[in-house]
Amino acid sequence: MNADAMEASANAVLKILNLKDPAMGSMQDADDQGHRHDLLCKLHQYFTCRRTPGWWMSGEDKQYTTDYVKQYCADELETVMKTAEEVVQQTFLFRFPWDMERSQIPVIFEESVNWCHIPDQDAEWAYMLNRHRYWVALGQAYAMTGDEKHAEAFCRQLEDWIDRNPIPEEPTTDTLTWRPIEAGLRSANWIKALRYMIGSPSLTPLLLGKALISLHEHGEYLAASFTSWKHISNWGVLETCGLYHIALYFPEFKSSERWRELGEERLKETARLQIMVDGIHWEQSPTYHHEVLACYLDCVHLANLNGLELDGLFRHTVREMAEASLYWAKPNHRQPMLGDSDDSDIRSILTYAAWLFEDPVLRFGGYARPDFDHAWLFGMAGIRDYEAMVPAEPPSLSRAFPHSGHYTMRTGWGEDALYLYFHCGPLGGGHGHADMLHMDLHAYGRDLLTDLGRYNYSDHTPLRKALKESSAHNTTVVDGIGFTGVKDTWSFDRIAGPLGCRWISKPEFDYVEGAHDGYLYESDPLYPRRRIIFIKPYFGC
Repeated sequence: MNADAMEASANAVLKILNLKDPAMGSMQDADDQGHRHDLLCKLHQYFTCRRTPGWWMSGEDKQYTTDYVKQYCADELETVMKTAEEVVQQTFLFRFPWDMERSQIPVIFEESVNWCHIPDQDAEWAYMLNRHRYWVALGQAYAMTGDEKHAEAFCRQLEDWIDRNPIPEEPTTDTLTWRPIEAGLRSANWIKALRYMIGSPSLTPLLLGKALISLHEHGEYLAASFTSWKHISNWGVLETCGLYHIALYFPEFKSSERWRELGEERLKETARLQIMVDGIHWEQSPTYHHEVLACYLDCVHLANLNGLELDGLFRHTVREMAEASLYWAKPNHRQPMLGDSDDSDIRSILTYAAWLFEDPVLRFGGYARPDFDHAWLFGMAGIRDYEAMVPAEPPSLSRAFPHSGHYTMRTGWGEDALYLYFHCGPLGGGHGHADMLHMDLHAYGRDLLTDLGRYNYSDHTPLRKALKESSAHNTTVVDGIGFTGVKDTWSFDRIAGPLGCRWISKPEFDYVEGAHDGYLYESDPLYPRRRIIFIKPYFGC
């Protein structure tokens, strides 16, 4: 090992660790004796042998989970292994179900990875590259196979990223690698990957020291980056989730307690401000509702692992979000593509929520068995607990969410049921679309009317703006004039507001009506109103 690098790393580690913790006694001894090489080696041994919940998996647990996913998660297993093999070869294709910017064309780096690469003028690709979700796949592949190439690729790329992407002097969004949202997401992904890699010979004492130093830098960066608008943005939640991961997985950091308290305060505040009283995220996009929900669930899980009791209202809000997702889901288990949303199966989210809250109704909307990622998260005992939980059918078929303006109607809970979704609510910020009075229809396993979702976030493609327009939705447009003016990817000029919503739900039918003020300011004002009657067990509109 390079003596200068060891010295520098050891000195940096000493500044961030609480060596007064009795568990760190061997490192305190090495420091007292001036043995810098020994300090990093003892640190490496400490984290290799650490048995804290969520960090360590027993051999039995690892083998059980490996056998389980091979038997029950064949498609996901194939995707994970394919991704891992590609990443070993420095080939990147973002294909996981909840990758926020999925891609279709692989990008190959023959030499070192260009962490600032932008293909086809789409900076979102570079953002995805720097979130490092694919390193979790490398970790899972390593856990299942023991093939050192997966650990070696992770360690090589991790060290390269750390060496070539120094932390900015202050938080900034004018960067491809250090936007706070990427810092939050990759902090969680690094930790999820590291727990699989501990024990690998590729993860040397020097590299582990560098990783800890970088994670500490991420913690300081995320603690400082929470500006006022983050209180109402999904960014604030995704960043806080990363900070909470660092604080709870590394209590050895001197700052961990401060970060934990900061994280819990931000979780409580973002949930209070961002989640409407009916359980829907205010940005009016199912994709971002579920991204936020997934982060909140991660934080509930981390608190549970560490014997912490999060704020009761926060936990209640997270449970309400999951219940909203249950009713939002179409009979094919996929979310409506309202606003900036993708065609995503939400059973994995409901599986996670059902397990955390021990909730049979949420279990009804989840998978029959834990999916691949949650099998690894739950472990042997959690898998058995989930499978033993008896699902309970939701108490009603249809549901109104009047504060956010979402209305879901269905004839049953089977996959052949009829389903109608109607929207008459506020725009919801930049991720919203001009979709007032839009409706989806789904019947007998098929989409009959559907929203088209988001496509991408790049203004250089005209389709992005077109998909946000009123004319791209199943609603009414008068004289070719959109009732909400779309300026570009993120902004609008005039915005229609909802009016006159009514909801009646009976065993034989559901009735909903809504209107908006988008044409009241024209020289010849109009008042569009849509009324829908959903007759069970058949559609009637």
